[in-house]
Amino acid sequence: MKAFRTISLTFVCLVLGIMIAWQYSSVKINQVLAQYEKEDVNQLIDELLMEKKNNENLKARLQELQREVDAFKNTERGDQQYIEELKQAVLNARIMAGLETVKGEGLVITLKAGGLIPVEDRHIEELINELKASDVQAISVNDERIVAMSEIRNAGEYIMINARQLVPTYTIKAIGDADKMESSLNLLAGVLDKFEYYEFEVDIKREKNVIIPAVRDIPIDMLTPVEQ
Repeated sequence: MKAFRTISLTFVCLVLGIMIAWQYSSVKINQVLAQYEKEDVNQLIDELLMEKKNNENLKARLQELQREVDAFKNTERGDQQYIEELKQAVLNARIMAGLETVKGEGLVITLKAGGLIPVEDRHIEELINELKASDVQAISVNDERIVAMSEIRNAGEYIMINARQLVPTYTIKAIGDADKMESSLNLLAGVLDKFEYYEFEVDIKREKNVIIPAVRDIPIDMLTPVEQ
């Protein structure tokens, strides 16, 4: 009986020892796992913080690039606007110089002799000067554009304009304010009264779409611009 108790006690102690050892081992393993999990979490946090910082840097760079793109677009728009303004200025200069075909509202006047007195250069000049006095913007005679360099002179039975011989009937086209031009032509003792005295046949029509061609080539090979 005593031997049985001894064996039983020994068995119980052995079991208790095994249980204690297993519990200690479990606690140790749990501590190790917890340590690993803690290290993994810390590493993950560090990685997330690093990614956040990288994203912020990328966002800042993206904003910087966007500002550069916007600045470039604004500069490009400014340059394009300047180019368009230059083009318009050149076109306006060409129109004023008579180098462009133009159209607009105005008058079409036909003129020819009806009696013994022929139409001469001075008569054409009188008519053109009267139109210029009413702020006409473009004039042609038989489709010869009148510009600053245009000559108007008799040449036998012809009238020379821009080195070209013109013959009657003369057609004078003028773009401008039709009311002002007609008022100027119809002044008392003005150009139309003179033409009536000379027995010229004059017809004046208003047109919405008067077309005046550009001047033919004018030699400028002897001209050099003066630097300002």
